[in-house]
Amino acid sequence: MAAEWLNEQPRNRNFLTPVGFRLDLEIFHGVDFFCQSASIPELSAPFAEVPTPYRNVPIVSSGGTNFGDLVLRFIVDEDLVNYKAIHDWIRKYTLTDGRSDEADLYSSARLFILTSHSNSSHYVEFNNIFPINITGIPFDATVSDIDYLTAEVVFKYESYNIIPISRPDATPTTLPLAVTLTSDVVDILDPGEPFTLTYTSTGAETLVIDNGVGVVELTAGSVSLNASTALAYATALNENDLEVTYTISATSESGTVVTSSVTLQLKQPITSANRICIAVCDENLGSQSFAGMESKWAQFRTNWPERTFYLLQPNLSNSTSGPIYADSINTLHVPPTFLEAADPDKLDL
Repeated sequence: MAAEWLNEQPRNRNFLTPVGFRLDLEIFHGVDFFCQSASIPELSAPFAEVPTPYRNVPIVSSGGTNFGDLVLRFIVDEDLVNYKAIHDWIRKYTLTDGRSDEADLYSSARLFILTSHSNSSHYVEFNNIFPINITGIPFDATVSDIDYLTAEVVFKYESYNIIPISRPDATPTTLPLAVTLTSDVVDILDPGEPFTLTYTSTGAETLVIDNGVGVVELTAGSVSLNASTALAYATALNENDLEVTYTISATSESGTVVTSSVTLQLKQPITSANRICIAVCDENLGSQSFAGMESKWAQFRTNWPERTFYLLQPNLSNSTSGPIYADSINTLHVPPTFLEAADPDKLDL
C-alpha cells in the first residue's frame, strides 16, 4: 500500500505561473513581442435536457465544441507598428474601403506555456485566426503617472490544440545545440509544385520553422509543402522568378538560439499584371493620330507596368533585306515611345 500511495503522488509539484508564457504570431508583427496578457480560451459543449417526471436530466448533445475568443493585450509601440498591423488587416480584408483583390489572409498563433525554469512544456496551436475587434487608444493629458498605452485585440479561429513538448530520452542534454535544414528542390519550382523540407537537430528544446510552418517535432523530420503556399512569403528575384527563404530556429533549454536556412526559387505565376504582350503594328494610320496612340500607350503602361512587350515589325514589301529601322515612326505609324520601349538599342528618341 505504501508503494502505491507513493506512486500516486504528483512528480512535479511546481505551480503554473501566470507570467510563464510566450506568444508567437505569424503575420501581425510586434503584437507578440509586446504582448502583456494572453489566455487559453474557454471551451463549452452543447447538451440537451431529457424531461422526466422528477427533473430534466442533461445529456451530451451533438453540435460540436464551442471555442471561446482568443483575447490578447499588448503595449502599443510609439510607431504604431503593432497596432496598425491589426487595424490595417481589419480594414483591408473586411472591405472597409472597397473590394480587395486579395484572398482572405489568415494567420497562425502559438501560445507557449513555460515551466518554473522558463522552459517550454506545452504550446497551444491556434488554426486560421483572424482579428475581429481592437480597442481604441485613449490619450489623456491629465494623468500624473505614465502608464504606457495598451490595446486589446479579439481573435476568432477555427480550433486550437494543446500539444506537449517533450525531449526524446535518447538525446543527451550534453549534445551541442545544432540544426540543419535542406530541401529536395533541384530546379525552379513551378506554381503548385510540391516540395519537402528536411531538418535535423541536436540539443534543442524547441524547433520552429517560419513562413507558416510553425513548431515541428524534435530531433529530425520532414515537412511537405507546396509552391502555391510559399508564394505568400516570396520576394521578387527578377521579372520571371521569385525566391523564398525558410529558416528553422532551434532553442536550447538555456534559451540559446541557432538557425539554419534554405532558399528556393519559384516561377512567377502568370497574371494580368505580368503576362507577355506581343504588339503588332497597324500600318494603316486611318483616323488615328500619333498623339492619340501615345496617350493610349502611356495609359496602358501605367495600368500594367510589369508586363513585358515584344514588337513584331514587318519587312518592306519590296525588300528582303531585313526589318525597317529607318523612318520607323512614319512608315509603321507607331507611337515613338512605344518603339523606344520595344527596341531602345536601335531607336534613340
